[in-house]
Amino acid sequence: ARYLAGECNDKEKKQIREWIRENPETMDELTRIWENTPQNSFTPDVEQALQNVHRSIDTRKKNRSRRLFILISSAAAILIIVGLFGIRSLNTSEEDKTRTFLTLSTNANERKGFLLPDGSNIWLNASSTLRYPEEFEGDTREVYLEGEAFFDITSNSDKPFIIMANNTVTQVVVTSFSIRAVKKEPEVVVTVATGIVNFSAGDENHHIVLRQGEQGICKELKLEKKLNHDPNVFAWRTHVMVFRDTPLKDVAKIIESTYRIPVTVDKSIAELEITTTFNKLQLQEVVNIIEMTLQVNAEITKDGVLFK
Repeated sequence: ARYLAGECNDKEKKQIREWIRENPETMDELTRIWENTPQNSFTPDVEQALQNVHRSIDTRKKNRSRRLFILISSAAAILIIVGLFGIRSLNTSEEDKTRTFLTLSTNANERKGFLLPDGSNIWLNASSTLRYPEEFEGDTREVYLEGEAFFDITSNSDKPFIIMANNTVTQVVVTSFSIRAVKKEPEVVVTVATGIVNFSAGDENHHIVLRQGEQGICKELKLEKKLNHDPNVFAWRTHVMVFRDTPLKDVAKIIESTYRIPVTVDKSIAELEITTTFNKLQLQEVVNIIEMTLQVNAEITKDGVLFK
């Protein structure tokens, strides 16, 4: 329980990792259970967890076909972080030159979902590129990102997933999160939806740990961690937009980002506020609701949306 919560000392970590090497399937199952356990009331009970482990092992001995289930009362973390890691060069290494890499990309007006060889799901935002090996070899799963993407990583405690992006490295075991690393922008932003990631820049001692609901920002190799207060940070992928007393001018920016279409608001109505949630609606439906709610007019043309 302490290991999953990130509270082990070095000696305990070493013991657990030795056990993981001999029991990778069990650790994957534990990680999955940990991921699906609610976060908001975490009080680790190590003794209770240990008793549950023993009971589960005894049950498994009696019935080999039954899957291991270990109950750990309310857990805060979603996954494990297997130690720190060194920053690897973002340039192509000699090893990379001997491997076959594939490239996924999107143009300025599209978003796409992809399935990687390990079963991880990736969604690329517009004008983004992901480079990855044809097969994940060695002890890690490394990919290279330029642009913005949402990652839903398949569990593999022995083979961490690593994303290289604009002089930063993000390492995970299993989690879901987004990374925005656009070349023309001065910042790399990592936002965690579920799980824990290790976000690094510069060297292995220069890192921050990000949990669910947190953001890591890297600017000029300086790292900052903060809470994510933007409910629409994943809207470009989910098409779920949440507004609470939000001025129409700000609503327009989210609509523009979500639907990849220019949105203009007349100054006379720019400060009108709206409170609503748009759950995977078509653009026309969103515009109609805003018109009726705020008593404004709107036009949708090939050039974009105009509220007036």
